[in-house]
Amino acid sequence: MTIYRKLGTALIILGVVMLLIGGSLFSYHGERLNPIISDIGMISFMLWLPTLIVGVILVSRKAKKEN
Repeated sequence: MTIYRKLGTALIILGVVMLLIGGSLFSYHGERLNPIISDIGMISFMLWLPTLIVGVILVSRKAKKEN
């Protein structure tokens, strides 16, 4: 397993976690939510798709053969 495949797998997992956590924090309507946590939820909800796309690109990247 190449380093790109390992990094891509980690980014795919990170993207899914960002979607779940960001979506739940971004849609929270409680009274006592720290504004910093709310901003982190909003940012992670916006950036989950680019993270997932970069992860898929790294996983599907073919290794170059060196002769």
